[in-house]
Amino acid sequence: MKEGWEVKKLPQISENLDSRRIPITQNKRSKGKFPYYGASGIVDYVSEYLFDEDLLLISEDGANLLARTYPIAFSVTGKIWVNNHAHVLKFSNIYT
Repeated sequence: MKEGWEVKKLPQISENLDSRRIPITQNKRSKGKFPYYGASGIVDYVSEYLFDEDLLLISEDGANLLARTYPIAFSVTGKIWVNNHAHVLKFSNIYT
């Protein structure tokens, strides 16, 4: 760890938005232009969105957690829909 860095718990630096996730079964999705995210990234495109901000999505479950074929965490920006297979975190400060 770099000198001067502080150790903090995730709830101290982020807001968990999991309560806003809504899964939509494939046969009930209306096709559109907004990415529909699951545990491994974009799984479809839908006509509406739930979020319009900078977020970090973290895989909640699925085979990818073991296989690691795709990243298990990814940042997203803009209008998106997230199902219940990815945790949704919002950070007040973004460090690069």
